[in-house]
Amino acid sequence: MTTAPPTPPPPAAAAREVELKLQLDPRDLPRVAALPVLRSLCDEPPRTRRLRTVYHDTPDLRLASAGVALRVRQSGEGHIQALKTMAGESTDDSAGVAVRREWEWPLPGDRPDLSLLEGSGAGGMIPDEARARLRPLFVTDFMRTVLVVRPDSGTVIEVAIDDGAITAGDRTERISEVELELKAGRVVRLFELALALQRFVPMRIGTENKAEVGYRLVTGRKPRPVLPEPTALSPVATMAEAFRHVVRQGIRHTLANEPCALADGDPEGLHQIRVALRRLRIALKLFHPVTQSAETAELRAEIGWLSDRLAPARGWDALSALLDGADAGLVGAVAAARQGPLEDAVAALGSARASRLVLALGTWLEDGGWHARAAAETRALLDRPMKDSAGPWLTALHAKARRAGKTVGPSSAKDAEKLRRRLRRLGYAADFFRGLYPPAAARPFLDALHPVLATLDALHDADTGQHLLASLADGEPALRKPASAAARHLDRLADTHRKALPDVWRAWRDTPVFWG
Repeated sequence: MTTAPPTPPPPAAAAREVELKLQLDPRDLPRVAALPVLRSLCDEPPRTRRLRTVYHDTPDLRLASAGVALRVRQSGEGHIQALKTMAGESTDDSAGVAVRREWEWPLPGDRPDLSLLEGSGAGGMIPDEARARLRPLFVTDFMRTVLVVRPDSGTVIEVAIDDGAITAGDRTERISEVELELKAGRVVRLFELALALQRFVPMRIGTENKAEVGYRLVTGRKPRPVLPEPTALSPVATMAEAFRHVVRQGIRHTLANEPCALADGDPEGLHQIRVALRRLRIALKLFHPVTQSAETAELRAEIGWLSDRLAPARGWDALSALLDGADAGLVGAVAAARQGPLEDAVAALGSARASRLVLALGTWLEDGGWHARAAAETRALLDRPMKDSAGPWLTALHAKARRAGKTVGPSSAKDAEKLRRRLRRLGYAADFFRGLYPPAAARPFLDALHPVLATLDALHDADTGQHLLASLADGEPALRKPASAAARHLDRLADTHRKALPDVWRAWRDTPVFWG
């Protein structure tokens, strides 16, 4: 009797995974599952199981370059093959929440079966020439405790508490995290639950998924600084849509730079976080006429608190970059002086207060009460095209900057700083709203603005450096001579920038605006 061949599994449909990842101290992890704030929302006991997952790629990491991860996970006696996108599918979905596509297929063993990809819409994600070269690359092995919580009748969130490790060759990194996956309901519920958990156990939003950490272990690369994303406003965006986009972008920019800043105090990572915080403060101030509330004021104050904690380290970093070729003793003294402010900056960034700030900002933004519960006239303005208000806002900022630059030339440091701040606000606002206008119109204005800001930034760094050098010389007589020589060097640099300022200023001043 002929036995019929086994029926192949049906093609897998792509699932949309929406999750918020929280990282915490391994010593706090056992406390999470028993928290009353979780158990009170569960109608079934938690489940715990071991998950061992092998990730596959080519030696030259073709899949990672394509932004996908291929894995085979063992749970109990069974195996599941999955193909997942590693980056968020849309940066507009939310801030801090990862939105990815995922395909899954049951497997009879622990080897990938790429024939399953066909007919699922995922076949093209693994190039034909890469398939024969796939090999195991790294392993995640952890215990997962799962609770299903229902904060309200329309919301289901799966809470996964993971404790284990990621291993690639002889490199290992601890897994100690809580993943909140939205099964049904609004994204804001993830932020609300995370904020509730953070009140009992210190946690911070994690931006790297397990696959990204594994690839980092494979390559040995440290987390890298991340520049702001290009703004992507549609010309027909409403004011409410524009506000959400700009604030989400600021949150993402902050979180994207935390790994490198927290790992080793990377100067550029810290600088990019300060840029992100400045952009957030300016956005909240710019939209203040339609988002004014005590809650907004508190968020702005907290953003200011964190930015202030990062500023001293940035000053020493800027001075260090200006001392190329300086006396070795002075360079060492600058590095030593940076250490205290750097530790303060990293401590602030990793603090519960900073985590609460990001979670509170995400909760407030995604809840949308600033729109839905606003007064009728405010809601009407928020529902109008952003372009109606962007032009007048940019015109007012442009006029203030031009007034501050009337006497551009050998002006005082105070005048130069005033101009720098006003141009910085205008530059961020112009960047926020550039998508509302034709790219060819916005580019000349922004291209002319960048040299002016770079010149003013250089003057600011030189002036700050002079003060820091003086503080070093006052505290250590042996440094007075090299500090004096370095100060003269900064004077020469500043003089060069002061002489260049009028020309770059006039070039920008005479460039037509793109919004009028």
